[in-house]
Amino acid sequence: MRVRSLLVLSSLAPAALAAQERAVPLDTVRVSAASRTASEAAAATRGIEVVTAEQIRALPARTLADVLEWALAVDVMPRSPALADVSVRGGSFEQVLVMVDGVRASDAQTGHFDLNLAVPLDQVERIEIVRGPASALFGADAVGGVIHVVTRRDAGGPRARAQAGTWNTRAVSASYAARLGAARADLGGEWQRSDGHRPGTDYDVASGRLALTVPAGGGTVNADVAHAARDFGAEGFYGPFPSYEETRTTTATLAFRALSSARLAVEPTLSVRRHADDYVLRRDDPEFYRNQHTNLRWGGEVMARWHAAPRLRLAGGAEWFSDELESARLGDRAEPRAGALLEAAAGTLGRATATAGVRADWHERYGTEWSPSVAAAWWPAPGVRLRASAARAFRAPTWTERYYQDPANVGDPDLQPERSWSAEAGASAFPGHGVRLGIAAFVRDADQLIDWARPDDAPAEPWRTRNVEEARFRGIEAEAGWSGPLGLAWSATGAWLSVATEEADGFTSKSALRPVVENVALSLRRTFAERLTLTLLGRRARRTGDDAYVRLDARAAYDIRGVRVFADVQNATGAEYLDITRLAAPGRAFTVGLEWSASRGR
Repeated sequence: MRVRSLLVLSSLAPAALAAQERAVPLDTVRVSAASRTASEAAAATRGIEVVTAEQIRALPARTLADVLEWALAVDVMPRSPALADVSVRGGSFEQVLVMVDGVRASDAQTGHFDLNLAVPLDQVERIEIVRGPASALFGADAVGGVIHVVTRRDAGGPRARAQAGTWNTRAVSASYAARLGAARADLGGEWQRSDGHRPGTDYDVASGRLALTVPAGGGTVNADVAHAARDFGAEGFYGPFPSYEETRTTTATLAFRALSSARLAVEPTLSVRRHADDYVLRRDDPEFYRNQHTNLRWGGEVMARWHAAPRLRLAGGAEWFSDELESARLGDRAEPRAGALLEAAAGTLGRATATAGVRADWHERYGTEWSPSVAAAWWPAPGVRLRASAARAFRAPTWTERYYQDPANVGDPDLQPERSWSAEAGASAFPGHGVRLGIAAFVRDADQLIDWARPDDAPAEPWRTRNVEEARFRGIEAEAGWSGPLGLAWSATGAWLSVATEEADGFTSKSALRPVVENVALSLRRTFAERLTLTLLGRRARRTGDDAYVRLDARAAYDIRGVRVFADVQNATGAEYLDITRLAAPGRAFTVGLEWSASRGR
């Protein structure tokens, strides 16, 4: 089978290109998704997009998934605002690693819960997206890329937001960030509810988070605890049933972060994540078929970084975690895993730089996996950068893929891990006058790719997991943007993807071999008198096996004395198209609201 093209144009491309040229480190806690050495020059060797808090505020977005769907080469597959899958560069929703402040947030039971974060959107400082494999840095799952959410750790005072819209949708949020002597604290919460865009998609979602930052020993001690509760109708989400689901996510992290000026830094991190899922197949008859799962991940890592010479940085570290599951359907299980890595980054920004690394991951069931990587960047002329990289990635099958069974889905306990080799090359140019240009090409060869599928001639059969012998992904990504006078900016990106595999013949893929194949979009933003901002986003898209659709989103926002009044429209054309479940996606939706911030009012 061959899937023909993918074209994406995004409003966020200028930020991505600017971030690449300046080689912005990819997180405030210096656990860079491009390099564990915290080298600014090393970040220039990879395809990176940084979405700032100000960009998030300009988008007609209510959730993290709403923000990510406009990013280059990111495929968001929402079932509703309460549950969405995400992938990068044509991978499946299991082939992306999601992190929060450098800590793994991806779910061990299933990637469906990767975006079930306990972080209110207003507490997101920025989102870093690294396109391409990163198993050499972070281990399993980082096949298509990494999505790293960096939370706010400032003292900006109180903030609040309220909004309401179509389908009886309502949302409120509030947070307070302040200094407590030398320490900083940030407390925030968010609540959303809606009747849903079609019957059986209602939801009620709440989350809260407390973060503390305390100076200590030449650095800071960062501590946070967060919780999220999601109750939502899940009709048709996983099969043709009127289902209902409740999930609870609780996280806690304690970490030491050294000052960026430290020549030698040792940074330990302890973390725990608990996720509970209560799934009812028939909402009106809970005892007909019910799945209750609780999975727990706990453990820690120690990373050491050494600024060995003016142009040489080294990093090394080790981690140990235990993944544990209690489930009436999947069984009670515990699988420890461990990893260790070494990485070196040499060179300087603006001339030439290179990185090389290797990581070994041990899994109790699957043994040891080795993940090497190399990357380099070169500036042949001012404002022009060439880059190239190659890496190996892997992921182990999830518990759901191995052990899950219901009338519509059947797992396989004998699944094997999937492995892949990737290579890419790219170039960026900044010719001046606010113009930004970029292009990249990549290839990924996957072995034992894991997919849910069923025979073409048996649509009544349940979806079953299987290992596909081989699959090749090829892609081209292009970026262009311009920031002009009078507060006017436009941007466009393009990514073409092809997927080839002989194993797919005779089968219908549920996810891994069903990427978006055409997505054309454009973004315009104009600010008037530093108060009124208009944002227009549009795209024409088509997923494998579905019809194309045209979608327009827009936001108008007006700022005055710390208050922002905004009005959003999503799917302004009322386009009729199918979501990832092959059911009707949301139609036209309007939202009005206001935000208040004490810091912006001063």
